[in-house]
Amino acid sequence: MTDCNNSKHGQFNSIDRLSDLPDFIIHQIISYLYTEEAYRTSVLSKRWNQVFTTNPILDFYHYNFPTDMIPRYLEYIDARMQKISRENLRIKTFKLALRRTDLLLGCKVDEWLEIAVRNQVAEIELQDPVNYKLPRFLFCAKSLRDLDIANVKIPYYEALDLVSLESLVLGNVVVEERMLFHIVSSCLLLKKLLLSFCPGFKNLTIPCHSKLEDLYIEGNVPEDGRVILETSSLRSFDYNTNGVNPWPIISNHGLLRNLRHLLVTGLSITGEDLAKLLQEELTSLEKLEFIGCRMLTSIKISHTQLKQICFYECNNLLNIVIDVPNLKKFKFHGKIPRPLSITIHSQANYCNIHVRTKARYLDTGGFFKLKKLLKGLNSCNVLKIMLDDEPFESNEEEEEEEEEEDGNLGPPCDIGELKLNLYSYSELSISSSLSAFLNGLFRTCHPPIISLRVHSSCHKLTLETLLNNLVNMVNCLRNPLKRIEVGETNNHSRYLEVQLRLCW
Repeated sequence: MTDCNNSKHGQFNSIDRLSDLPDFIIHQIISYLYTEEAYRTSVLSKRWNQVFTTNPILDFYHYNFPTDMIPRYLEYIDARMQKISRENLRIKTFKLALRRTDLLLGCKVDEWLEIAVRNQVAEIELQDPVNYKLPRFLFCAKSLRDLDIANVKIPYYEALDLVSLESLVLGNVVVEERMLFHIVSSCLLLKKLLLSFCPGFKNLTIPCHSKLEDLYIEGNVPEDGRVILETSSLRSFDYNTNGVNPWPIISNHGLLRNLRHLLVTGLSITGEDLAKLLQEELTSLEKLEFIGCRMLTSIKISHTQLKQICFYECNNLLNIVIDVPNLKKFKFHGKIPRPLSITIHSQANYCNIHVRTKARYLDTGGFFKLKKLLKGLNSCNVLKIMLDDEPFESNEEEEEEEEEEDGNLGPPCDIGELKLNLYSYSELSISSSLSAFLNGLFRTCHPPIISLRVHSSCHKLTLETLLNNLVNMVNCLRNPLKRIEVGETNNHSRYLEVQLRLCW
């Protein structure tokens, strides 16, 4: 950017504002760019070129490079690291992503990591150097706060001095159980530990002096593998297994009292076991999420602190009773079978309900289930429905039963806003299917606002059929809908977003 001013002789003098920027601002600008983009900024001016070479954030990512360019790029990395070493420049972040590693390159990675450690690196991210063993000196990096590594091996090292380490992320890393315990017990500032598909250990012990707050375990964990918890610092626990593991935490009474967020995937836990945990151990829990927990068939949740409850693809659930006075968000993603019963009681001023299912599950009977769900709420601020692709099917027998239910449910429930998301092609693009959907909706709910978000592959057809059906309902004497107004419209590259206002 330049400023042009008139001189006495009628000529223009330009001022290079970019070169006047302080070093730390230029470094901050470059930190938001990919390596190739950041490198191109060096042509802006001589000073930018100098500042680029002293940038403390090193991000060497070359997955997009052509194969014949990789040797030259590795030479560039080596030259850059040697310059940093000669001039003793500070390194804040060192990121290196490789597609493969041979012995020679492994030696270079050792050399680059040693330079980073020597120059007070605070964050290291190392991705995909296959068959690479982390060197001993890395575990004595006193300035290191964040370590994120994938597809490497960690041998056992007795000497360990990671006094500043706060976050450790391991992905597909072979690590012995004793080394893992050594790290957790020695790093007194460690607050986040993420283990994703890491073979080599069965049990994980968190000692009493640990300050660990966030724990994430994913992969084929042995069925008898356990988390032996000896501290009460844990606030978030994410456990993603292969679907056969029981509740994994072994702890003394009261050590889970500070847990706020629990997410379990594929856990073999029953509703009775969960109710006992919530009552006796998880007393401060605020967010509870289940994914693919097939042993959950009937569940009753009574809790004073919970604010958000989510069920994703727990397809064996038949009965859900939630008595949570402060509940503000409830999510249910999956099929809505006929026997399913959901009852929610909450005294919160508002509660958002998110339902993701297939179009064929939201006929009139499906909306009756939603209406029953909404009856126990003080008010529903937003009802968000996301419909996946699947043919819309009707069932005459069910429709007869729904007619009987319709007379016992009273007036339509109040919803502040209905958010309807349609992904890719939807059967609701067909006029008959959309009529059935709207009929079920309007017989159970009277939303004043419908926010429609439709994928670009079908938005034109879906919007036209929706408006046509709404116009027909306005003209129908049996329908209480009086008029519709098209509000805000945003047309993005992939989605069309339209807000409709309905007057009843």
